[in-house]
Amino acid sequence: MITPNKFIPFAESSLGYAEKVHAAVEHSISLGELYKKTASNLDSIELFLYAIEVLYLSNVLQVNLTTGIVSRC
Repeated sequence: MITPNKFIPFAESSLGYAEKVHAAVEHSISLGELYKKTASNLDSIELFLYAIEVLYLSNVLQVNLTTGIVSRC
């Protein structure tokens, strides 16, 4: 997880990217489609995965690991 500090602004932290990913989840969507939808706002797939991890651990998103479907809680 990349946390904001005096060198890393909030927008470039995992929390800032999580905000962008969460806004893109309007209904149930596959992980691949969600990445395609948010890729222009993210610098790498690693940042996407950090964002998904933060949202999942915060119980904001549900991720079905069998089907790869993401949905809001």
